[in-house]
Amino acid sequence: MHRLLICAAALVGLASPAYANKICIVDFQTAVTSTKEGQSAQSKIDKMYSSRKGELERMQQELEKAIADFQSRAMILSADARAEEEQKLAQRQAAFQQTYMQAQTEMQETYMNLLGDLDKKMRKTASEVGQSSGCTVVLDKAVVVYQSSDVRDISTTLVQRYNQQHPGQ
Repeated sequence: MHRLLICAAALVGLASPAYANKICIVDFQTAVTSTKEGQSAQSKIDKMYSSRKGELERMQQELEKAIADFQSRAMILSADARAEEEQKLAQRQAAFQQTYMQAQTEMQETYMNLLGDLDKKMRKTASEVGQSSGCTVVLDKAVVVYQSSDVRDISTTLVQRYNQQHPGQ
């Protein structure tokens, strides 16, 4: 709590007119996805999602059809046959859920692998841009509740500098 008050006091001090032109913001998420490397990573993620989505939709439709088929025949099946089919449907549903969870995990891992390194490099570049722009502090726009017109947005500069530093990405 004490640290929070100190941080708040420091930010209030930085917001005084003498420092207002040294506070900078960056839309970090948009900047990351606006870089050439970020766009390439997002394209890979989108393609992966698209292929997985089609596979999962097909599996779900087949499962729903099997359930509907079972429900339409359940009344005429013997107790043993009904129990056997229920077990098969439960196995198919479990397989679908497992495939879904694997796809989710794979997507998250791919996202982290592709964008984790980019995030680190982007933060380094943001520090450089902040220093060269004379910023006392650079805040992520996502956490800024209000900003006056005195606050500089360095997002565009950040993307340009990153793309210059990493042209082959």
